Amino acid sequence: MVELVLIFCLAGTGASCKTVRPAFEQPYPSMQACFLQAQQVASQALSDRLDLQGYRLAGWRCVSGGSAGAPT
Repeated sequence: MVELVLIFCLAGTGASCKTVRPAFEQPYPSMQACFLQAQQVASQALSDRLDLQGYRLAGWRCVSGGSAGAPT
């Protein structure tokens, strides 16, 4: 299984960053599925989560085998 890990940093400084692991009912079945949906999921997180106001997407990765840790 594959998990998506998003990294958001404050837009003005980039000094303060947050790692977000979106919780899904089922992990992505493949790396390709994760890569294809990552930008859409990141955009949705920025619009839905109040704790990400003022942040921008700084990076993301797809992690195989659940090594990304628990969802947040």
